[in-house]
Amino acid sequence: MLLPACGDDSAAASDGTTATGTTGIDLTAATTEGPTPTTGPPTSSAGETDTDGPPAATFCAQIDVSLVLHPSVKIYDAANKQALLGYFDKLVEETGATVRILPNVGTEFMVTTDCLLPLGNAAGDPILVYGEGGEVAPGAAEALGCTLDAFDVYKSDFDVGNYMFSGLMFPVLERDDWPAPGATGIAMLVAASDDKQANMYAQPGQASEAYLRLVGEGDRRRVAAFTFGDGGFELNMFSLAVSAYSRHYEASSTSYAAALAEFAPLAVQTCEDFDYEEPPPEVEPSGCERIDVLFAIDGSGSMDEEQNALRGTNGMPPVFAEFTDALLQELTDVEDFHVGVVSSEQGYTAMHTHSNFPLMPESPETDCGLPPGQRWLVGPSPTFADEFACVAATRSGTEEVTYYNLAEALHDPANAGFLRDDSLLIVVILTDEDTYDFVLTTSVAIRQRIVDAVGGDLDRLVVLAIAGGQGVFEMPETVCQGVYGDAAPGRRIISITRGFRERGLFQNICQGDLAATFSGVLDDIVSACAQFNPVP
Repeated sequence: MLLPACGDDSAAASDGTTATGTTGIDLTAATTEGPTPTTGPPTSSAGETDTDGPPAATFCAQIDVSLVLHPSVKIYDAANKQALLGYFDKLVEETGATVRILPNVGTEFMVTTDCLLPLGNAAGDPILVYGEGGEVAPGAAEALGCTLDAFDVYKSDFDVGNYMFSGLMFPVLERDDWPAPGATGIAMLVAASDDKQANMYAQPGQASEAYLRLVGEGDRRRVAAFTFGDGGFELNMFSLAVSAYSRHYEASSTSYAAALAEFAPLAVQTCEDFDYEEPPPEVEPSGCERIDVLFAIDGSGSMDEEQNALRGTNGMPPVFAEFTDALLQELTDVEDFHVGVVSSEQGYTAMHTHSNFPLMPESPETDCGLPPGQRWLVGPSPTFADEFACVAATRSGTEEVTYYNLAEALHDPANAGFLRDDSLLIVVILTDEDTYDFVLTTSVAIRQRIVDAVGGDLDRLVVLAIAGGQGVFEMPETVCQGVYGDAAPGRRIISITRGFRERGLFQNICQGDLAATFSGVLDDIVSACAQFNPVP
């Protein structure tokens, strides 16, 4: 969960060469031997200093903006053009950084125009240097305006320019000069509706992971996203996943000009925080003393082996019981934990008190022996492994709604008392299929329900999704084969999970067994618990 500091050596600048942008700006100092990180809050503009206070913040040397515009969105009139130009003026003037723009429509093919030729760009070079040193470059505004006019009448035999994630990521993959190593990256996706490609790689989780990895070099402080569209839930999930400074704006409720004006300070702040180092807290976190764990377990027939491993049946060691033992060895201040299990079957969000629920009716033979009125286990206890083996045995159909049920279980009155006000909440999905809850609600709404359960405080939350992997944007995967059999890509599961940023953990069910999976996230959960500071 600890991301590499942007001042560390990075793979993109590890060959010993000087990293430069189109204008020849030397970014080596920003990526390898940058100034000492500031410990005071960043100042509001690049040139200010305060000799009586903490040292002034240093700014990023360069900002590379991927500007992806849908030809059909209503932004090509004079007023909206001026709003976009004003946004870039502010970015140049308030950061002092070199600001480069790579404009494109939503397409897998890089669209080029003749608009940059008057600036000295070679034919086919689409990168616009908008300004540097606090000054907008002569002719830059006119060149961008010309580009907007060209996009307004864009025509193609292959698409209509609404493949937003492809328009963002294909130039990154195909151009050696974009982005510059060490630059701050701003993704701006402006759509009429939402991303329309919706194939195996054009997914918000896939695109956000690739953008963070390839542009931000794994450091969320170096990237931000602005997304705009009507009903743009996929765009929203992308922005949620990229960084805390990212924002999505619905065109039906916020005008384009207003959205740009609101986002501009966040873009500036992303640059200001390039090497900003948070001061240590005045009061050290107390750590968590209580942990609440909620499972959503796929109960379809293909999950027998995974369930047996999790529960510890047929001679197998009880993976989750062993994991809780290891967790408590690390977290000696934890007093107790609650564990609940919910089905993947639509309509069942009350936690299990019987085995093989809900397809097998509750009966004395399936009763797991929980106290009356209590739908969760309390540990540690000598009987925890056996009790968990009972409630974690679930049977359901093949239309899994794992994420939806998990989110709704946190609000189901039947489960009242499970989630405590001062606990760290860990939610776990275990499945070999994607979640089919798109028929019920949006991925954004599911994420919000989970966040609402912890009062909007991501520090109280760890989300672990164990499902089929989908590869990376450059090389997507289909069905994978693991120790428990086949698993379909959990594309929607991954997108929602990445929306929790550092607190969203994904483990590919095809890469190793469940014992290795839980062992792999142990340090992340221990770290989350250590950073926890419950509000009295």
